[in-house]
Amino acid sequence: MIAANCRKGDPSKKVVASPWQAPNVGFVKVNTDAAWCSNQKKFGLGSVIRDYTGKVLGSVATPVSSSVSVAVAESWALEEGASLAKQMGFSAVILESDCLGVIKALDSRTLRDSDLSYVFYSIYEICNEFDMYKFSYTPRTGNQVAHSLARLTLSLENDQSWPSGIPESLIPLVSADIQQVSSS
Repeated sequence: MIAANCRKGDPSKKVVASPWQAPNVGFVKVNTDAAWCSNQKKFGLGSVIRDYTGKVLGSVATPVSSSVSVAVAESWALEEGASLAKQMGFSAVILESDCLGVIKALDSRTLRDSDLSYVFYSIYEICNEFDMYKFSYTPRTGNQVAHSLARLTLSLENDQSWPSGIPESLIPLVSADIQQVSSS
């Protein structure tokens, strides 16, 4: 089942810290994540678009009241990120998530989970409008900004977007990523 790989990965394997990796010049990277609050029965979806220098080009946060699986929520976040990249006019896009099962399923284009099929169809439809696109997995340590945005979203009542930035409280995380990129 896809959801099994969304949160902890393979418990027999040691997770190695992996910082955010910048995309190649000409591409943008869309990091996405979903956070769950069981008390509120609510997901927070977060998507952040950055260029090869780490600069934030836009972000969006969407609270969703639903009891769907984690895999569906992570897929919604990818769909939201792809949609934002399309709206902003980008043509070469890397869609990145810390949900390995969803990324593997999207990459292989084999879907056995009918709950995900309609979301995947929508993601493929959006991505087919890009000149180039790629799905990419990153451990949580490489997805901290999107993860923190998704968690912040749990406190929101309505969708919120930042057309050329990110919430001020997340700027230190972005700065840390940029520092990592420039020192490597």
